[in-house]
Amino acid sequence: MLCVFFDTTAYLYTERKYGQAVSKFRTVIRPVTSTARTLVRNAHIVPRFYLNKFADASKFVFQYVPGRDPQRRSTRSLSSEEDYFEYMVNGEATANRYENWFQRFETDAAAMYPTIHTGQSLTGEHQIVWSSFIATVFLRSRKVREQFGPALTRMMDAENYESEEQIREMQCDFLRQGIFVDSEDIRAKVRQTLEEMRAPAFGQLAGIEDSAKMITKNIVQKERWFILEAAPGCEFVTSDCPVQTWALNGPKAPITMGSGFGHQNTAIVFPLSPKMLFFAGNGVRWGSKVLSLEDTVKVNTATVQFAHRAVYALNRSAEIQALVDRELNKYTFGENCFIPAKPHAE
Repeated sequence: MLCVFFDTTAYLYTERKYGQAVSKFRTVIRPVTSTARTLVRNAHIVPRFYLNKFADASKFVFQYVPGRDPQRRSTRSLSSEEDYFEYMVNGEATANRYENWFQRFETDAAAMYPTIHTGQSLTGEHQIVWSSFIATVFLRSRKVREQFGPALTRMMDAENYESEEQIREMQCDFLRQGIFVDSEDIRAKVRQTLEEMRAPAFGQLAGIEDSAKMITKNIVQKERWFILEAAPGCEFVTSDCPVQTWALNGPKAPITMGSGFGHQNTAIVFPLSPKMLFFAGNGVRWGSKVLSLEDTVKVNTATVQFAHRAVYALNRSAEIQALVDRELNKYTFGENCFIPAKPHAE
């Protein structure tokens, strides 16, 4: 079957053949059942603790979407969806496997947030944990799911696992084990399994651990990490897809967004709070850790352009609303950024 992976040079779909898994009616991912008595149902797509960094003392932020007045919303209900990280294949449920996995990164990242927010350096394991957190914030976003999902479905369909040749191969595999299974029973099971694997959650999560490792490595290997401040009197915004990649094409060339994480000239940009911004890249120098008004506006514009459905900010602002109305989701994954390379067999 298929999984989503990140190449070291571009966002890339890689084909992973799971024919044996399908023929033996086994799920691709063996979920680890949660030890909690009650499973978490309401999943935060953007981590709640992160949204709280942009909230007021009552844990409220302003949500901006095109064509509407800003709404003051509680972070408790913001960017959340029931069972967003859950799916079932061949009768086996994920049972909070990914919810628990994300939570470990969130807990560790929350503990080191004060350190990185004040500009102190991270080293060794802390660098890896922080980079892993950034990687998973990107990978779990709804934008990744919705804007790359159709490509995954097309790749699965192209394999034509219901062909006579594929069915015979599976049937022969069983016969070699001394088991006879009627070809129509195999076809029906394959059809059911493929349908289950078309679930948006499966397409996004089945290969996420490998993808996260690749992105984490790319971030750790960036030459310089910076914690930058917004211009005096200004604030950074964030969004439902807050991790951005910028292609730095030279001091006078315009910045392009959506470059692969592993490119030499790619910078990773991540708003930390209304006042602070994480920036990692190669060959980058900042004259001051306090950004100019022009650069602060540039960061906020990029954040809005990279957003999917909504932008979040500490305060109400007509300027932010106008920017959202004009620029939201200007970059679409797979179309004008993160262009997938042609799939290839492993």
